[in-house]
Amino acid sequence: MLHLVLTLLLALVLQTSLGAVIPHTTPEKSCYLSKYQLLVSHETEAVLRMRDKFMDTKPLADRNCTGNIFHREWNMMDLSVPDRVMVVKAELSLTTTVLEFHDTSDFAEMRKQPLAFLTQVQNDLQCWMDTKAPLHEPSEEVSHWLNQLQNTREMKTNSCLEASAIRHIFEVLNDLRCVAFQEQYN
Repeated sequence: MLHLVLTLLLALVLQTSLGAVIPHTTPEKSCYLSKYQLLVSHETEAVLRMRDKFMDTKPLADRNCTGNIFHREWNMMDLSVPDRVMVVKAELSLTTTVLEFHDTSDFAEMRKQPLAFLTQVQNDLQCWMDTKAPLHEPSEEVSHWLNQLQNTREMKTNSCLEASAIRHIFEVLNDLRCVAFQEQYN
């Protein structure tokens, strides 16, 4: 019995002393975007229902809005994967922000599931950037576009931002798929 107690005590002392000497690292978090190559149908259906409900209840004719705030002169396929991720992150940031606007209409309930999905995507994109390209600086064209998007956010009304982001939400999801497909080849 004494032998068992001494063995356990020795094991405890060794574990404690070696634990201070040998660093314990947590395994690297994996952030694969390939899961977004084919979006889950119930997620895309929820986004479609939300967009359609928005278009039915908040017609563009009632707003003084023009243009696509996500417009760009370049093709996503011509960008590096980290630049693509930065673009989609910015698009999703704006989209989730406008989906969080206070709304008391029937539309408020319709946006809960898409907002949760898009927020998860945004977190996955941030995780990918943190692990795969933590020091990446955007290219000149992406940097210019990000500045334009920020200026647009500041100049447009919330109503126009909401209309543009929701109207073009499937373009954003298409950009996400572009990132997901390209990520597996790099």
